[in-house]
Amino acid sequence: MGGHRVAWLLVAPLTVIFLVAPPALGSFAVQQAEQTSHVPPPTLVEARPTVLKDGQVNTLSMIEFANLAWDDSSRALRGKTVRLTGFVVPSGRDGGWYLTRMRIGCCAADALTMQVMVKGVPAPATDAWVRVTGTWSPRKVRGTDAYSPPEVTASRVERIAAPDEPYE
Repeated sequence: MGGHRVAWLLVAPLTVIFLVAPPALGSFAVQQAEQTSHVPPPTLVEARPTVLKDGQVNTLSMIEFANLAWDDSSRALRGKTVRLTGFVVPSGRDGGWYLTRMRIGCCAADALTMQVMVKGVPAPATDAWVRVTGTWSPRKVRGTDAYSPPEVTASRVERIAAPDEPYE
């Protein structure tokens, strides 16, 4: 009889792990990753090209936006209004803040941080989920800093509830 009680004590922690979902990765994980690696993002490829419309707000995923922003030669973003969703991470420089999403292939260990520098509006609270509407600013390479996140000049920032699926 005493052996069964001990067995339940061993099963209890496993049950908690499966029943309690861990919180989504946030600004702390992003800032820790920034301290350990400063490499350009890998080339991101979407199966279908993203076509943006003039005169309206184009809602994009972060990966769609990254593809268009990194391929400046396509000029697809020039003069277009975009809407992006993510969480807030302080930048600590350039008078802006980062709109961030994490892309996970297998598990949290392989998370890819996708960031857009947001300028033109004050930063909301760290880790707040927001929807940013604005226009893309072409990338500026500064000295030896060949990688800098794409930039958006915001015209509107709306606070939203965290999405059911926080990862892209």
